[in-house]
Amino acid sequence: MTLRRRAVLQGMTTAGLTAGLSGLGSGAASAKGVSAAGSGPDWAAFDKAVRAEFSRQKLVGGAVAIVNSDGVLHRLTMGARDGGRAARITPDTHFLVASTTKSMSSLLVSTYVDDRTLEWDQPAIDAWSGFRAPTPELTRTLRVRDLMGMGTGLAEAPALSTFHQGVPTAAELLASLVNMQVVSAPGKVWIYNNTVYSVGAYLPLLATGVKSADLTAAYSTAMQERVFGPAGMASTVIADDPRGRVSNFSRGHGLDVFGRTDTLPYGAVGSYAPVGGGLSTLNDMANYVRLELRRGKSVTGKRVVSAGNLAQCWVPGVAVPLDPNIDPDAVSSGYAMGWIRERYKNGSSLVWHNGAIDGFTGFIGFLPEHDIGMVVLNNMNPFPNGLFLYLYVQMYVLSKQFGIDEGSPAKVSAAAARGREGLLAIGPTLHPVDKRHVAPFLGYYEGGYQVFFESARLLVQVQSRVIELRLQSGENYVMVDGLLAGVPVALTRDPDGVPAMDITGVERVRRTVGLA
Repeated sequence: MTLRRRAVLQGMTTAGLTAGLSGLGSGAASAKGVSAAGSGPDWAAFDKAVRAEFSRQKLVGGAVAIVNSDGVLHRLTMGARDGGRAARITPDTHFLVASTTKSMSSLLVSTYVDDRTLEWDQPAIDAWSGFRAPTPELTRTLRVRDLMGMGTGLAEAPALSTFHQGVPTAAELLASLVNMQVVSAPGKVWIYNNTVYSVGAYLPLLATGVKSADLTAAYSTAMQERVFGPAGMASTVIADDPRGRVSNFSRGHGLDVFGRTDTLPYGAVGSYAPVGGGLSTLNDMANYVRLELRRGKSVTGKRVVSAGNLAQCWVPGVAVPLDPNIDPDAVSSGYAMGWIRERYKNGSSLVWHNGAIDGFTGFIGFLPEHDIGMVVLNNMNPFPNGLFLYLYVQMYVLSKQFGIDEGSPAKVSAAAARGREGLLAIGPTLHPVDKRHVAPFLGYYEGGYQVFFESARLLVQVQSRVIELRLQSGENYVMVDGLLAGVPVALTRDPDGVPAMDITGVERVRRTVGLA
């Protein structure tokens, strides 16, 4: 099993875990299990089902909102802000919302398109003369919308979004684009790329003369002034760590290979804030989804962005894979700008995005044809727990209300159980580590890693994360906890004798300095 933060969204989709929400709005068809014909939704039954799934998945805390353009139809909060279980989740508890921030960044860029600072189909180099792609042709032709559409054909190193996002400065982020691998021609293949997307989000700031050294602060200010404030998201900020910023916040959690629920450190995002730096609440995210349903007009009545440019963010540019097993009634799916748009056999469409970061999983989505939106947040790693909560909620409503993707709630619940069982099956195969055996591999490695032995445990540290390794066999180890719990790690020597660490599916790094 491998799981990278960069590939969380992509992995969920290609694994058959995409889903839709439909049928609670004014255009709802006859209900099947959610409400009686002609009556409102049966929220008591909804709460009972979701709470039961929350309990089955052994989650710590979560929050759900169903909205339409006029207001919040229903809220449900469950569990606690931290493993101590004392402080309860409320609609004003802050969660890291990770990649759902992308759609907010596309909204930000939309406001600059409204201002005519730049245009969607304008070549990026015409907006900012410093733009450089890996080839002269791509430098000349990649457009603003291409940078935010995950269809440039460029691939970034998988380790970047897993462990290193907090490292590059904004200037280094911009400069790294020219060295990326060209995998395909633009518009052909969906390749999730946080670096390219960040450049797209920074583009209007660069076009107005903001220097690269000032980009991260300028982005945060622009989001506050152009998006969060006007959208009625008064409590939302750009932050890697809520401590010292807000008082009512959640800690992130993860399941380890022995079945323990651990409190995780906050993962740094840094200059990659445009793709994952949001810190928000259920109430604020509900207001944001309502703004989308209100075609750019906030819950306060303020016009934040034009309806036309907002709608451009929903237009798919490159196809995203679907799995007919879990989502049989979906007929197409494509990545737009910070959103994925799925279409269903009955003519409905779901515009959505998820988010995952150390200890947190989130989802926002809406059906423009039915004036219905949804927010699901929880304080658990995406795998094997967090992602299944929002998938279950989506599928429950979709199947009960419209008879679409019937049977999928049970499939989601079963997939959650299999994921948990698979992770916990690793634990009994692992053994404590003998310090004498690993002594030659202790030290500092490329990429900012440190491998050390403490309190009879072999640990790997990279930035804020400290991850335990247990021996499986020979030179093969496994990450016990953290975002990548269950991922194999090999400690070997390169042909020149230098110790190396190979994190499966992430990266291979060499030791630079050993420990005495």
